[in-house]
Amino acid sequence: MWSTLRSMMPPSSERPRTAEENSSTTCTSRCVPGTTASDCPTASTAWWPSTTSKSPWKGTPPISPHVASGRHYAPRPDDLALHDLRQVDVQDMQRWTERILEAIHLGKVIDSQGNNVPLDEEHGADILGSLIESNLESKNVQFYGNLHNWGHVMMAYIHDPDGRFRETPGVMTDTATSLRDPIFYRFHRFIDNVFQEYKKTLPIYSKDNLNFAGIQVTEIKVNAKIPNVIHTFFREDELELSHCLEFGSPGSVRARYHHLDHESFSYIISANNGSNEDKQGTVRLFLAPKFDELGNPIPLDEQRRLYIEMDKFHVDLRPGKNTIVRSSTDSSVTISSTYTFKELLHGEDLQDDRTEFCSCGWPQHLLVPKGNDKGMVFDLFVMISDGEKDRVPSSSSDKKLCNDALSYCGVMDEKYPDKKAMGYPFDRTIEATTAAEFLTPNMLVSNITVRFQD
Repeated sequence: MWSTLRSMMPPSSERPRTAEENSSTTCTSRCVPGTTASDCPTASTAWWPSTTSKSPWKGTPPISPHVASGRHYAPRPDDLALHDLRQVDVQDMQRWTERILEAIHLGKVIDSQGNNVPLDEEHGADILGSLIESNLESKNVQFYGNLHNWGHVMMAYIHDPDGRFRETPGVMTDTATSLRDPIFYRFHRFIDNVFQEYKKTLPIYSKDNLNFAGIQVTEIKVNAKIPNVIHTFFREDELELSHCLEFGSPGSVRARYHHLDHESFSYIISANNGSNEDKQGTVRLFLAPKFDELGNPIPLDEQRRLYIEMDKFHVDLRPGKNTIVRSSTDSSVTISSTYTFKELLHGEDLQDDRTEFCSCGWPQHLLVPKGNDKGMVFDLFVMISDGEKDRVPSSSSDKKLCNDALSYCGVMDEKYPDKKAMGYPFDRTIEATTAAEFLTPNMLVSNITVRFQD
C-alpha cells in the first residue's frame, strides 16, 4: 500500500523506502485467522507452484462486474496450472525468482551498469522491493524482471492464457478486487517468503535494540462489552450501483451484501516512566493467534509471521505511572469509510481545513480477525519504543496530505514516518523460544479472545 501511494508521485532524487515490503506479510497474516479467505492454512508453505502438474488450488466463482467495462470478472476454475502468456513465460517467472534469491544469498544485486549494489541493513529491503515490484527504482529491470505484477496477471488469465477465447481476466488483475481470490494470499505468502530470505541475513534484534530504558509496561487490556473479549459479526450493507453500471432506466439500484465487522473497543495500557523527565514514546500494538489448528502453542519465531499490526501512535510519558487509552477507531492502519459517488456529487467532499482523503489503508470493519464461535485466543502484544529514536524529520507544513493510515501508507510528499522497519519488532528472526526470553520491560503480552457471533 505504501509503495502504491508513493507511485502516484513524480520521480525525485530521493524517494526513500518507496518499496519496503510489508503489505504481503500483513495480508497473509490477516488471512490465517480466518479474516478473508478459506484456504489460508496452505498459505504458509507456498513457494512458486509447480507448473508441470495440476495444482491443488481451489477455484473462484464469477464476481461482480468490472466498474470500467461492465463485464464480469472471469471465474478461476479448480486445478488449473500456470501457463505461458503472450508477453511472459512461466520460465521467466522462475528465472526472476532464482536471480532474486541468488542476490539475497550473495548480499548484493547487479545494477543495469554491471555494478554491485549491497543489500545492506538500511537500504536492502527497499532495493529488494523495487526489484520485485519493478518500479522506477529497480536497479536492473531487464535482469530481475517484474515478478510481482506479472504474477498477478498470469493468475488473472490462468483460464485463457493465450487469449484465444478473448475472455475477460479474473479479479487478480485489479488491485481493487484481487483480495477476493484466495490465490492472492498464497501468492503473497510466496512474495513474503522471498523477503523473509533477506530478513534471515540480518542480525537478530538485541536487547538494546528492543529496550526503552526507564520505561516499563505493566498492563494491557481491552475495554469492550466483556473485558478482553472482542465480538465479531457479519453486517449487512448496501452498495449503490446506478453510477457505475448502465441499467437502461434512471433511478437508484442497490445491491445488498454482507461483510465482517466488530464491536468498538479501546486499549487501556499502563506504563511506568522510571526517569525524572518526560519521554516521547511510540506505542506499537500487534495481534496474533496463540494456538495452531491442533490447539498447540505456536512457536514464537513462527508466530511472529502471524502478528498483524493493529495500531501505532506517539505518546507523551510523564514521570511515574501513565494510563494510555486508545480507541480502535483511531487505528493507524485503517480508514473508516470512503465517500460515495452520490456524496461527492452533492459536494460532501473534504474541506480545505482537513487532510486529503486518499483511500489508502485497511478497512476499519476488517481490523479484527473473524475468530470463531467458541472464542479464539489471541496474544495481544504492546511495545513502547523510544519516540526520539523513531522520529523522522518532516517538512515545515502542518497540513499533511494523504495520512489516512500512516502505518501502511505513509504521508504524501514526506518520508515514511517511522525510522524502524515496517513490522518491527517482528520483521526479523527471533531466536528466543518463549515470550519471556524475548520480552524487555517496555513490552507486554496479554491474552484476549475474539468470538464470532453469527
